[in-house]
This record gives sequence, structure tokens and C-alpha cells, in this order.
Amino acid sequence: MRKFLIVLAAVGFALSATAEEQTAREKIFSDPSYALGVYRLYPTEFKEQTPAPKGYKPFYISHYGRHGSRYVLRDEKFDRAYNVLADAAHFDKLTDFGKDIFDRMTRSKVDTYGRGGELSIKGQEQHRQIAARMYENYKQIFKKADYIDAKATIVPRVLMSMTAFCDELMRHDNTLDIHYECGKPFQKWLNPYYKDNDPRLAEYIDRYRHSANCEWMREWREYRRKNVDISRILNSLFKPDYVKSMPFPHDFVFHLFKTATSFPGTPTTESILDVFTTEELYQQWKLVNIIFYHEKGPSGIKDKFLNGVSTPLLEKIIEDAEQKVAEGKPAVTLRFGHDGNIMGLLNTMRIPGWCEEVDNYEDVEKYWNDFNIPMGCNVQFIFYRNKKGDTLVKLLLNEEEIALPKQIDDSLAPYYRWEDVNKFYRDLIPQMYETGGYNRLDKLLGK
Repeated sequence: MRKFLIVLAAVGFALSATAEEQTAREKIFSDPSYALGVYRLYPTEFKEQTPAPKGYKPFYISHYGRHGSRYVLRDEKFDRAYNVLADAAHFDKLTDFGKDIFDRMTRSKVDTYGRGGELSIKGQEQHRQIAARMYENYKQIFKKADYIDAKATIVPRVLMSMTAFCDELMRHDNTLDIHYECGKPFQKWLNPYYKDNDPRLAEYIDRYRHSANCEWMREWREYRRKNVDISRILNSLFKPDYVKSMPFPHDFVFHLFKTATSFPGTPTTESILDVFTTEELYQQWKLVNIIFYHEKGPSGIKDKFLNGVSTPLLEKIIEDAEQKVAEGKPAVTLRFGHDGNIMGLLNTMRIPGWCEEVDNYEDVEKYWNDFNIPMGCNVQFIFYRNKKGDTLVKLLLNEEEIALPKQIDDSLAPYYRWEDVNKFYRDLIPQMYETGGYNRLDKLLGK
């Protein structure tokens, strides 16, 4: 793997504390649900938050939330593993354990097949619970806000997540005036990685990820072949002669893992996670984590274009905040989208733990953990002010406080002076557009 420039950002209070916490491997071994990565269920326990400095009261919530738990992204992803097992079953090449796993997957189809990408009941409940906590924590804002602004991407699971969230708010206070919106005009900032935003973006992403000449994907496959042992898994499922004849064994195990991680968020009572030992879960998780690092993170490869694609989302958040702070009235802005947009946003914002470039695959997990973007993941910018009109803001990831970049004065952390935060990001946004602006696509594509 060719060297990437190492830019290890200095960190604030949150990441320095993280250094004393568990490594990714230790987390997975203590709680294997972390191996589910972005399929991990939304947490239900949270650290106590730091009280605001004396005299400051919350007045504005700026939110971006991922949809809740869903079924496997597309049915074809289930098929890629299931069809291999079905073929082996047809030729009587499954072990007894392999037959058991095949039977479980067959039974799971009753509850899951044909619903690829759809929001599950668990996903709806996650958003109801997040909304309930937000309302109870900031009741004074909701009661005084003129209206609630809620926007979602055009994907059905996201629309349903927004509906579940706002329905819960209405259950707490049926006098709320919620303005719902969704449509293509919002896609470029709500979902900046959406390929239909621009045909050139679709072409670029296809080259970056799917082209036969895609350098990083070739490196990833070679890393997988050399470092991830799948022999025990294959031998537990298939008879020896079938294992020897499998054309793409690593792909099969990877797709089986992805299918296994999707089941906990669906209505099925079946589980196939016992195909994997904890060590094997960890190894497969690493592979997925590296993919997200390349696609939504600061991997530094090629021209770094995808490193800045979430800039329109950051700019919109800053613009909305400037308006609400200037108005000085209680307000709530809700936005609903996808996991990759939150990853890209945290990277673009240069949040510690999301913007560090590393020079080898083994180090990715030290600075980038996709399991911190579970189903229902959300970021909340909570704004506070005092009677003088001074404004502070703090950032929550999954309802827990995190640090902003070390270049921003952190003497009140996790609270930051809005004027400092605003200046930092107003200076950063043009730089990120130079990296990830759509106007670069013609040059990058050689047009």
C-alpha cells in the first residue's frame, strides 16, 4: 500500500480521553455488537452532560440525523451469500452447521426479503426515543419556537425516520408547528454523496470505487487476501471439496458478514453471527471500516475529492446557525439523511477522530471507527446565550459531547464561543470547496 501523508491532528479533551479508553479491538471483544459497525443498534445509555456556564440558556437546536435501523441495503447483498449456500445445499456440500445456517437464512427471508433498504420497526422506535429525549432536555426551546423546520432526503427510510421523530415530538406537544419538506433541491447539501446530484459525480464515484483500475480497491483486496484468515469459517460451512472449488471465497465470507450484521435491526429472530468467532468478527469489521475511511474519510489518496464533498452540508449548517443566532429566538432545525453524510461532515469539520490521515491499513482503526455511526446516529449543535447576548455552542454525537478542532479556543469546552466557531468554519469552507467542489469534476474526469 503506497504511503499516504500522515497528518495527525492535535486533539482536544474528548480524544485525549479516548486514548485511555479501549481500542477498537478491545471494544469488540468486550461487546461484539461493535463489530456490526454502521449496522450497530443505537445506544440506550449516555454519559452525563456538562452543565452550561452560569447564566447561559439553550435557545437553538441544529440537528442532522441518520435514518434508523433498516433491512439489508439491497436484497442482492443477501443473495450473494445465500445463493452460494443454496448451490452447496443443492449438491449436498454443506456441513451440518452449514445446513443449519442455510436453514436460518431461509427462515429469515419471511421477515426480511423483499424489503431491502427499508426502515424497520426498530428504526422507527430509535427515532421516537431520540426525539423524546431531545424534547425533555430542551423543552423550553420547543415550547417557544415559532415552528420546527424538518427536512429529509428523498429516500423512503429517511422520510419514515423523520416522520417517526416528529410524531413523537407531537405526542409530547400537539401544538407544535412542524414544517416538513423533502425534495431534490435539498439533496446537494442533505446528501452530497448522492450520485444523481450531478452525472459527473456518478462517473467519478464509479471510477473511484468500481473501476477495474481502482487502485485502493485492489490494495484492499490484496490486504484482505494476505491478512484475513477465513479457512475456519469455510470449513465449518462446506465440505472440503467444495471449499477447494470456490471461485471467490473471501467475497462470500464478506457478504455473509454484511448479511449477519443487518439481522439485529430487523424483525427476524434468526441470527447467523455465530458463524464468526469474535476475532473473525473483528477482522471483517476492519475491512468494512477501511472502506468507509476511503469513501467518506481523509484517506488522502488520489486527488482527495471525496475528502470535501460534505462541505455543502457544513455550509448549510453554518448559514442556518448564523440566521438563528441573529434572530435570537428559540428555534429547531431538524435534518434527516444518511451515515456517510455524517462521517463526511465530521471529517470536513476536522473533528478529532475523524480527520486524521494514516499511512497503513492497520492504523486506520486507531483514528476512524465506523461503529460510532450506528443506526439512528445524529449530530446536534446546541446553542446557548446569556442576557448579554453572548452565544456558546456545543456539539453532540449520539447525544454525547465531543470536542471541536484544537484551533478553536477550548477554555470552556465542551462549550465554545460561537464567534470563534463561526470564524473557523467560515475560513475552512472555501478551502474544503477547493478539495471537494463539484466544479473540480471536469478536470478530475479529464473533460
